[in-house]
Order: sequence, then C-alpha cells, then structure tokens
Amino acid sequence: MSFNNIKTNLRSEKGFTIVELLIVIVVIGILAAITIVSFNGVTNKANTTSAKSSASAVIKKSEAYNAEKGSYPLTLTALTSAAQTESYSLTGVTVQAAAPTSTNGKTTVQFQKCAATAANEAAITASTITGVKVVYWDFSAGAVAELNSGSTAVCFAPSV
Repeated sequence: MSFNNIKTNLRSEKGFTIVELLIVIVVIGILAAITIVSFNGVTNKANTTSAKSSASAVIKKSEAYNAEKGSYPLTLTALTSAAQTESYSLTGVTVQAAAPTSTNGKTTVQFQKCAATAANEAAITASTITGVKVVYWDFSAGAVAELNSGSTAVCFAPSV
C-alpha cells in the first residue's frame, strides 16, 4: 500500500463533529437532571410514608390503650414498657421531647397528651386526658405534620 492510498482512505472515513458530540452531552445532562429531580421526589414520598407509618403506629396503640384502660396514655412509657402480650405494646418507634426534624424524622415522632382544658401539662391526669397528638416530619412539605386521636383541644409536648 502506498502513501497516497493511506491518505485517500483517511479522507473517506467519517466521524462525529465536535458540535454533534456536544449536543449529545447536553441531552444526556438534561436527562440526568430530570432523573435526579424525580428521584428526590420519590425519596421524599418514601421518607414521609415511613414517618407517617411510625406516627400511625403510636396513634393505633394509644387507641388500643384507651379501649382497654378507659383513658389515653399519659406518657408514651405506658405503651413502650407494656408487656409484649398487651395489645397496646409499642416497639420500633423513637419518641423524643422535641419535634422531629428532617435529619431524624424517618423513625422519630413526638407524643403529646391532650385535654379539653388545662392550665399546664401537670394538670392533665388520667381522668382529664381526652386524646393524644403525634407529631412527625413530612419530608414532602418540609415541615412537621400531626395525627390526632380523640379530642385534641389543648395539647402539651412532653417536658422530658
């Protein structure tokens, strides 16, 4: 093969131009951005569902406690320290005194006891408690949300 034949073969081969390559890179970048935004939305929904599930478990156990004992629990300890054979025994949920945040909100909730009227938290007793409120973190809204059971006119966060 001569030198002239090599030059002719090289000229006849085709390739992509830099503009075509840049267009492909831009399209891939746009698709990646759409995927990331969509993934964040799905992740937020999943985290919110997890947090709401934890709050719902506390509400359901509080209602079971109310059905068996005739009043709502004054503290979450009544649910968490219950024997495993009790229908209102609660496990697997972290409860704290402060409202949950985006960093701990998937499995952490806040338990609040409520009464029809009360001057302070100490005024709520087994005979005056009318309901409970459970506060959880809503990742989609970026704020706290709540589930209620019973009458929740005046609620107090725990003073732990």
